Amino acid sequence: MEANQTNIQAAMDRLVKRFNETVCVKFAAEAEQYAKTNAPWEDRTGDARKLLKGYVLGEDVQLDMRKQEDGKTVNSDTVTISGTGFAGFGVAHRVEYGKYLETANSNKYAILKPVIEAMRARFFQTAREVFGGKA
Repeated sequence: MEANQTNIQAAMDRLVKRFNETVCVKFAAEAEQYAKTNAPWEDRTGDARKLLKGYVLGEDVQLDMRKQEDGKTVNSDTVTISGTGFAGFGVAHRVEYGKYLETANSNKYAILKPVIEAMRARFFQTAREVFGGKA
């Protein structure tokens, strides 16, 4: 790799890192709040809503998972989301029955996809502005 290519790659890496640390952090927090506010299910314990988590890609993301045991919420596992080399954000369930909420009753209780769909256009517009793409 030539020196100019190395400098360009290093500059792009810095730009992506800064994008993740600013824009994506903001969107992850907003996605988490949106999910908690708009989750369509009726709370029983409140854990599913409380444990929704917005996250930033860029590095591998580790989320501590929870489950109900003897009527209490306890740590159950750690899940890793491979985000290395990406720029972006996401939102995830941290309860063992999160997948059920997303898929049961013809997706009646789904929140993850609706969150991303609600924020997608604004996120990509912001990314185009930061990276100099055409609107």
